[in-house]
Amino acid sequence: MTLRRQNGFTLIELLVVIAIIAILAGMLLPALAKAKGKAQSIKCASNMRQISLAVTMHADALDGALPIATNFAEPMESPHRIWVTAVAGFIGSEDVFLCPSARDAKFGGNWAKRNWHPIGYNGATTFDPRGVEGSTVKPKLVAVPEPSLAVLFADTPCGPNGKKYRGYVFSPKNGKRNKLDPRRSTPLISDRDLVAELGGSKNPSQLKPVFARHGATGEDAGRTNLVLADGHVEAKTAASILRQSEGANLIWNFGRN
Repeated sequence: MTLRRQNGFTLIELLVVIAIIAILAGMLLPALAKAKGKAQSIKCASNMRQISLAVTMHADALDGALPIATNFAEPMESPHRIWVTAVAGFIGSEDVFLCPSARDAKFGGNWAKRNWHPIGYNGATTFDPRGVEGSTVKPKLVAVPEPSLAVLFADTPCGPNGKKYRGYVFSPKNGKRNKLDPRRSTPLISDRDLVAELGGSKNPSQLKPVFARHGATGEDAGRTNLVLADGHVEAKTAASILRQSEGANLIWNFGRN
């Protein structure tokens, strides 16, 4: 009697195929994750470019006036207390204020929800008629030094207000000092969430960092998207920014009180 070979895989063959698929998946998933992260970074940069254009339109419409990061002349209940309202008038969608890489991001748009914004404005543009929290003079674009190097917007950590997140703004005064040129003193910046790391030991006013979330490695190789005062958008690593004049050579403090 002749035995016919049955069609189909044997158990060993099936296990070999599964092992090969697992190996291929293990090789492809990191590449796919990297590609997704790159796409999110590009989308974030595109959103920040639109914010940059809105700032330019704001300045053109208001005799060169920049939006104000925090306007302490306005009460907390006023939607004009933070910069978002001034810029939103020149932007058609709230999604522009978000970064796809920031999972917890939301459009806040007012003082009570300011902590959910993942793109922060430079606190050097703060206006305070008392001269306590910021300058007594409202910011003008023409007064910004070296516009091609002066940072207006950057990625920022966002999250619950109770955990000291202040996503709508970053402070240029809370990080590493530059003794030769104070304008190039850097804010707190890392590709780690410094609010999560330091929030238990510092006041909110001592934080307000920049978050280099794109391609983060935990060793400051991650990048933050930046809007410069001349309107262009670029990405810099946290490590490069921290090297100050020997690295990115950017201006963060505009010399305003």
